[in-house]
Amino acid sequence: MMDELELLKKDWQRKADDLPRLTYNEIYRMIWKRSSSIVKWIFYISTIELGFWIVMTILPFFWESYQDRFEQTYGNGDSIFITITTIFSFGVIMIFIFYLFKAYRAISVVDSVKMLMENILRTRKIVHYYVIFNLVMAGMITIYSLYTLFSYDTRTISLLESIRDDGSELRFWCMAGLMVLVGIIFVIGLIWIFYRLVYGILLKRLYKNYRELQKLEM
Repeated sequence: MMDELELLKKDWQRKADDLPRLTYNEIYRMIWKRSSSIVKWIFYISTIELGFWIVMTILPFFWESYQDRFEQTYGNGDSIFITITTIFSFGVIMIFIFYLFKAYRAISVVDSVKMLMENILRTRKIVHYYVIFNLVMAGMITIYSLYTLFSYDTRTISLLESIRDDGSELRFWCMAGLMVLVGIIFVIGLIWIFYRLVYGILLKRLYKNYRELQKLEM
């Protein structure tokens, strides 16, 4: 039995010697190429996302019914909030894309392990800040949309007046507050899941490259 075990060990060692051994530079270049590819894909996805939101913002205005509804709801000047929020959001997305492009260019030309590690961490921070920004904006827009619903929507106002006449206004507002809370959690949760799936997977792979670079430096 021992003789068979020793034979197996010797056979494995002989095969291991025949396998190609990667040098430090070869491993570094593999990690560098993977990191550059990941950042490039994040850049592409964010660009597609910007185009998607531009189309989704502009397209409804080609429908007459949507224009009439928009003017009825925001015709009193509150449309300024929607306009400013939209322009601000697009501006932040464009800044995010710009910094992502810079990160991609930086990773593509860097030839130092330390600099590559720093660029990977910087890219992860940029994406994390972008996701947090979108979650905050989603919460603000949801709250404002619900506010306009209760303040300017004719059907909602009529419903409120009938509830006041019935004397059940307190119960209505408790239910409305609960619905608002659930709505905010649902919207933010949905967006968080989307970014977790889209950017989270890529960031996880990017951080894995960072960990491999740490081991390479040891």
